[in-house]
Amino acid sequence: MGQDTIDKVLAAKREASPPAADGDGDKFYSILQGEGLHEHFLELKIRDGLRVCLSYTDLMWFSYDPEGPKIDLEFGGIFVTIKGRGLGEALFNGIKQKRVAWIKEKDTEMQDHRENKVFIEEISFITKKEEAAPEE
Repeated sequence: MGQDTIDKVLAAKREASPPAADGDGDKFYSILQGEGLHEHFLELKIRDGLRVCLSYTDLMWFSYDPEGPKIDLEFGGIFVTIKGRGLGEALFNGIKQKRVAWIKEKDTEMQDHRENKVFIEEISFITKKEEAAPEE
């Protein structure tokens, strides 16, 4: 199959698939627009429906690893890893400025296409207790 045929099949499947339950579709994050606007919480939307809000006040440090590619964050003992692509510019800077309102994981593999400059494959959490637990 040629690339054009593959692109047509993928486009047809995307059109036929139901929209995401929260109405975000292929959007993986939201940044507040406008001067002086800041978020108090970063909301993380997990594909199974779980939503977690973490206070920007508790954000101790974060980093972007382009080879991962991933963003790691620590919120007072809770470590969050966001894996995907296109994370380095707008999303990283939005977190730095406390303007990212929410980030969501992919709903399906069909969301990983070239029209999406940003794609969030997975959001995972580890607490300090889990990290310090000895391996069995």
